[in-house]
Amino acid sequence: MFLALRDLRVQRGRFVLVGAVIALVAVLSTIVSGLATGLVDDGISGLRSLPLTHLAFQPGAKASFSRSILTEVNLGPWEDAAAGDGFDVSPLGVSFFNARSAEGTSLDMALFGVPPDSFLIPDERGRDALAGEPGLVLSEEFRSLGISEGDMITVSGIERTLPVVGFTFAGSYGHVDIAFTSLQTWQELVYGDTVHDRFSAVAIRATDTTDFPAVNTAAGTETRTKTQAYAGSPGYSAETATINLIRGFLLVISALIVGA
Repeated sequence: MFLALRDLRVQRGRFVLVGAVIALVAVLSTIVSGLATGLVDDGISGLRSLPLTHLAFQPGAKASFSRSILTEVNLGPWEDAAAGDGFDVSPLGVSFFNARSAEGTSLDMALFGVPPDSFLIPDERGRDALAGEPGLVLSEEFRSLGISEGDMITVSGIERTLPVVGFTFAGSYGHVDIAFTSLQTWQELVYGDTVHDRFSAVAIRATDTTDFPAVNTAAGTETRTKTQAYAGSPGYSAETATINLIRGFLLVISALIVGA
């Protein structure tokens, strides 16, 4: 004890410096962890909040909505299996759009197209909004841009104008705030007025008895769990890999400092 106290007195500057470095590394680790959590949440919060357990994609799509195109032919076997086993399925369309308000405010949105009676819309008010005339149910984050219910939103490029019929806590996907519309309206925006049987994926709320291999074979799809589908969010894999690499380096640096 005497020798330790003597070393502390004689080399107090060194010990203070080492302690300060360790504290700074700890603070940096906390900041990086917070950044990682924020990035991940901003990329997948909307998908995570949906009441589904799995998603069925076109084979080879790698859980990416933009790479997956399914039709009623793919949906049929899933609906038959759901009717027999008592689980829920719903077609889901996902695309990114740029739009503008009547005042000229530019808006980026991840547009989710769902049928009005889908299990993905548990709120009765939301179902009523999507069952009426074509319109948009926006994430609450759009309010900060001055958007209000009843405003008219024009989808750029297509020049289709739709009213805002409501707001919900939808979150974001791919770092873009989510907007909901009916599946038919989504199909018209993506494919035009003549195509009404295409969508991006089949959303599934499965049970323990769901036979995924058999239904995938019959439907010509491949299934991912909700967690696995996070990887399809734009930039998600690269962001998480980069953050984990930084965390690893911080751990190594901390160990070297403490060991020294």
